[in-house]
Amino acid sequence: MSPPASARSSQAYAPLWLKVLVVVMGLLIVAGFIVIAAEIARRMSTANTVRSPAGATFTQRIALPSGAQILSMNAVGDRLVVHVEDPDGLSTAYVVDPRTGALLGTISFPPGPAR
Repeated sequence: MSPPASARSSQAYAPLWLKVLVVVMGLLIVAGFIVIAAEIARRMSTANTVRSPAGATFTQRIALPSGAQILSMNAVGDRLVVHVEDPDGLSTAYVVDPRTGALLGTISFPPGPAR
């Protein structure tokens, strides 16, 4: 004996609530991937720095050795590198944060034997 036709049809197809649940969960997964991709793109396209208020200014004095002269200034990433040479011929690079004017560090290049 074979089962009645109504029993066979209910076994072959999932209930409607299960189909709806699968579709909704699939849409949630797709929406989640879209949100994650958008957030990654947003974070990659904006600088990871604190923004200063509009119109904010600063005044910063960085002491150089007596008689030193500035040879060049270069923007490197989000830093400003100032190349300074003192009267003795010692070259020094001053690394400055251009947003605040703060001196982040110095790199000295003393004369040495030629390579």
